[in-house]
Amino acid sequence: MSYYLDDPELTAETIVNGWLLTGDLGRFDGTGHLQLFGRKKNMIVTEGGKNIYPEDIENVFDGLSVKEYCIFAANYLWPQKTFGQEVLVLVIRLEPGQEFSDSLKNDIIVRNRRLPDFKRVGGYLIWDQDFPRTASMKIKRTVLADEIGKNQNFESIVIEL
Repeated sequence: MSYYLDDPELTAETIVNGWLLTGDLGRFDGTGHLQLFGRKKNMIVTEGGKNIYPEDIENVFDGLSVKEYCIFAANYLWPQKTFGQEVLVLVIRLEPGQEFSDSLKNDIIVRNRRLPDFKRVGGYLIWDQDFPRTASMKIKRTVLADEIGKNQNFESIVIEL
């Protein structure tokens, strides 16, 4: 809550009638258990009107042999570019000394094929810095997107998945 301490406007948006609105989205499964599947502020809306939650796609890549990764819409990283249709990008941070191998690429391709067409990643970007994180170790997506947007250009994305 320290993030909200000196920001009354943000506090008023987040705490409503005594309830903390976290922005987490979930659904109850058939056994009554709550399953979280994304965050409202991270939602990507496709041209076809479908809602995509990056966290949902990232679950498919759990266990990928890299240091860290996350999903972005390309137009979010580079808003000044026009890609025709929205392309999802897998941003990858390799382990120190690790190279992007054919086996890693094949693992990404196999996992990507498990996703419905509208959720498939269209390209990847190798990022050479650790992802910025909150005190609770969540990726600061907005900060990372800003860093990528400033330091990379569209030509650095490999679109071939």
